[in-house]
Amino acid sequence: MKNTRNRNIFLDADVICDLWLNRGHHAKNVEYIFDYAQRRSIILHVCSYTFAIGYYLMRRDKNTPHKIALSVLEDMFPKVKCVPVDGAIIQQAMKSGFGDYEDAIQYYCALKIPGCEIITRNTKDFALSNVPVLTPRIFLRRHLSK
Repeated sequence: MKNTRNRNIFLDADVICDLWLNRGHHAKNVEYIFDYAQRRSIILHVCSYTFAIGYYLMRRDKNTPHKIALSVLEDMFPKVKCVPVDGAIIQQAMKSGFGDYEDAIQYYCALKIPGCEIITRNTKDFALSNVPVLTPRIFLRRHLSK
């Protein structure tokens, strides 16, 4: 098995939202990733605005009450490290050539993390990536099957 000690994984906002919005088997995959990360001392990272996106989608798509949505966010916060979005990232994303601006922002956040892999369901949006990009399913297949 590959050495996963202190490995850094960047989770795309859509992946985290799969969990928060309970999107069927996608949510299950994210639960498995969190469990695996905890057992293997893997550090999970997210873009800081993931929490704002999650809150917005929980309120809009699931009509989740404010206090419950905040509780979900508070439960997640200690399980991940937030990579801040700053002006440099915003500018890099605008000039990146990525077809999806939001994913470009997340990509440049991920680049701040040494040796990271990106986990997303939208791998095609990260076609310009210089770091490994995996779907949750492929990540789990590679690591849980060993």
